[in-house]
Amino acid sequence: MAEEDKSTTSLPAPSEPLQVSGSQSGTHQPSQSTVEENNRSELISRARIFLRSSQIQSQDVFAKRRFLLDKGLNEHEIELLLRELPPQLPRVPPRTYPQPLPSGLLTLLIGLARLLTWVAGGSAALLLLYHKVLLPRIVRTAEARKSLKMHQINLLQKLNASLQSFKETQTQCYAPLPRPVPHKEHSTFASCHSLLDVLKQSETQNLNVNQLPQITLLRCAWEDFRALPGCADSNPRTEELFQVLESRIPWLVSDEGLAFERTLWDVLSTTPVFKELTSQDSPEGASAPVRWVYVPPEPVVPTAFISSLDSLSKVISTFQYPTTSSSYQYTLQAMTEFTGYISSNLYTPYRPPSIPGTTASSIEPADEMKKEIRALKGLVLNRRSFMPTIPRANIPSRQVP
Repeated sequence: MAEEDKSTTSLPAPSEPLQVSGSQSGTHQPSQSTVEENNRSELISRARIFLRSSQIQSQDVFAKRRFLLDKGLNEHEIELLLRELPPQLPRVPPRTYPQPLPSGLLTLLIGLARLLTWVAGGSAALLLLYHKVLLPRIVRTAEARKSLKMHQINLLQKLNASLQSFKETQTQCYAPLPRPVPHKEHSTFASCHSLLDVLKQSETQNLNVNQLPQITLLRCAWEDFRALPGCADSNPRTEELFQVLESRIPWLVSDEGLAFERTLWDVLSTTPVFKELTSQDSPEGASAPVRWVYVPPEPVVPTAFISSLDSLSKVISTFQYPTTSSSYQYTLQAMTEFTGYISSNLYTPYRPPSIPGTTASSIEPADEMKKEIRALKGLVLNRRSFMPTIPRANIPSRQVP
């Protein structure tokens, strides 16, 4: 029995079957019920010993139940056996912890120090390269740009000063000259006092309507309106003025004419010779009609300088050059011809005089041409040697900063 208990308690797991002694199974008792009860009690005692073993207590409850059911116990007996067991404490795991790895702090510090050394060495090399190579070039470039900028600023200041002095000198010199009269009519159309006269003048000069001066058209339309019966002392409104223009010039009704009328309206509203007059007799609540009056520009009084120029031009136009020749004119002409003769014979080859009774050899055309070329060359050299020297101004060479 002790051997059976020992074999039962040495089971490692719930799956290990319980061993039953063969001696008892082989013997037959006289009473079968007594034998079954003894076997049943012996099986329960073995199951109790089995469940109380230290190796089985840590096993799973379901595995224990399944094992006991396989050995022949029922559910009621298994439940009673499990209740008889003392309460199990939580199992403490075995202290088989893995050994900690060796610390890599030293390796990390060494790598960090090596990295810092490389960074410091590279930074020192870069700083040395910057101070030895790049910094001097940057400084020279900055100084060159600064000097170039100062030079340009000085040149601009000199240019502004010269322009200012030129402007002041121009203002002083142009002060005596007459001022241009704004909106001055051409002398050809200034004598016209009606639109018919303007149209006749345009036909004479082959001009289109859009090429006529706008101020002349507006002035003549204003005069034509005042020439109407009952309108001698009244000024026209804008509609009346343009109605007179359209009645005299039918071209203004076309598309191009309407565009030209806009130009006439701009001239009418911006030219100072046409002024607006608002009538005071308009009813209350209604906008007062605008009437236009033509104010001729004041005549320009000529300055003393202009008067002197006009008198000088008149004197020059009536001046007659003297026709009497000087007493030295013939002498000057003779000396000029003599100088030309000497220059022409200066490079002429020597020819012996012809002997009476002999015929002179005929001169070939090539020799005659050479003679003329030598004479012309002598004349040019003679004039160049006697020409006065022209003084030339010394232009200082510009120094590049």
